[in-house]
Amino acid sequence: MKEEDMGKKGLFIAFEGIDGCGKSTQIRKLVQHLFEKSKYNHIVLTRNPYKNINIRQILTEDSDPYTQAELLAQLYITDREHQVEETVKPNLEKGHLVLTDRYKFSTIAYQGAQGLDMGELISRQAHLPVPDATFIIDVPATIARERMHKEDVSVRGKEHKFEANIDFAVQLRDNYLKAAGMLQAQKEHIFVIDGNRHPDEIFGEIKNIIDNVILSPPAHTAV
Repeated sequence: MKEEDMGKKGLFIAFEGIDGCGKSTQIRKLVQHLFEKSKYNHIVLTRNPYKNINIRQILTEDSDPYTQAELLAQLYITDREHQVEETVKPNLEKGHLVLTDRYKFSTIAYQGAQGLDMGELISRQAHLPVPDATFIIDVPATIARERMHKEDVSVRGKEHKFEANIDFAVQLRDNYLKAAGMLQAQKEHIFVIDGNRHPDEIFGEIKNIIDNVILSPPAHTAV
């Protein structure tokens, strides 16, 4: 793909993983890389939850990680629909690069860990746009927890009910990997990245995928 053509078609990239996996660091690195890669690149950042303030309230006021699963699923999916209509679709139509911190995987993994059927959660979000690439930053739950406890609470915010339970985090990580297999079978472009490495090494792998697979698919590479 020529540099001047990069901005003509929108690109949608999602980052996923358990809390403390390091995805926020990788998003920042990718933003810088894409910005420097071409003067035609316009980058839009978004995240989940999108606008619904009730979600955060439930997560911080209810200490049991297994309660209110159906309510949270409904709130997250509806909130995500608003995100798609207000931010994702309009910017993709303009040819912008849209990066989201969490997307449909989070509902599949989190509410799946709460007891809802993962296959059904996938079906309930089948109408949403499929990212051109989804990166799951994979780390053991114990490592993610250690990282979070090293962060300043004034920066990270109050610990919510999912973060506080290590057993839930272990199940959550398993769900991310299981969901990856389920959606890869549906031909989605999902990349599970080993997050238990130096951030620069992790980004080197992500950068290679973006530059050589997503932006320049092998089928379009000159021989």
